[in-house]
Amino acid sequence: MSPHRLLIFLLGTSTLALGCGSSIFPRIIVRMVEHESDTLQTVAHKVAQPVLPDVGLSVLWVGHACTLIQIHDKVFLTDPSFSHTVGMVSNRVVEPGIDPSTLSHVDYVLVSHIHFDHLNYTSLNEVPKQGKLLIPEGAAEYTPEFGFEETREMKCWDVLEEQGVRITAVPAKHFGGRYGFDMLWGMDRCFTGYVIQYAGKTVYFAGDTGYRDSLFTEIGRRFPVDVALIPIAPIEPREMMSRVHLDPLQAVRAFEELGARLMIPIHHRTFYQGLEPQITFAEDGLRKIVQEKKLQDRIAILQVGERKIVQQ
Repeated sequence: MSPHRLLIFLLGTSTLALGCGSSIFPRIIVRMVEHESDTLQTVAHKVAQPVLPDVGLSVLWVGHACTLIQIHDKVFLTDPSFSHTVGMVSNRVVEPGIDPSTLSHVDYVLVSHIHFDHLNYTSLNEVPKQGKLLIPEGAAEYTPEFGFEETREMKCWDVLEEQGVRITAVPAKHFGGRYGFDMLWGMDRCFTGYVIQYAGKTVYFAGDTGYRDSLFTEIGRRFPVDVALIPIAPIEPREMMSRVHLDPLQAVRAFEELGARLMIPIHHRTFYQGLEPQITFAEDGLRKIVQEKKLQDRIAILQVGERKIVQQ
């Protein structure tokens, strides 16, 4: 079976499991195929030294939901994504913000859920293995042995605490399944967000999530979030996407309900995953909201490969 036909089948199953109209997934396939031959955009000033010798708190956006977080001597990598395709069909629009071979070390790799664009086997093979791999509850059966020091499943509100690092799995509103058909029995498992705490700093990584009353308020009540990494896409078709994906306005609302000091948007401008008219649609929408709400000092919209040093 060709990759295109296989993905059509998987997306069709997923669409049915989500209860969406059957006409949506062929349109998404067409959008992906339309951009197959697009030239990969390069990162003009790719960071040559992703891990800094000394920094209080920094976040480097690698692209999609992949970020490199550094708090002093500890390095955290979220949803590693360095491959040029997702599920063999959706081509990357912008190259990864860093070369994984330049990573001197990673202490913790955090995977939010088992979809191809988040649990990426190729990318996990390319990152340093001396640290721990954290995955959501139920994801072990989808996770091969990559050679990490430890692979640990985290159910909601589970805590890993060691050497001053505290990582908590927190709720998300998303859906499970990896191959389409397994959504029929795994819709409500294998996804999570994470809160990282170390040396007096707190970073919230939402992973992939939709909006739900009290979800972000509860996380904000439990944690004094310094930086919130929040997804803002895909957006369209909204009837389908709103169930499991934040749009820019909802992302800002989530940020405000968290009470976080700074928001960095993620999960946009990297792959075509919805029916937005252009790859920058979510970013453009967020920029308008930031301007209207005068949040320029609290929401940092990064370019792929750009690093935000929150504290030196």
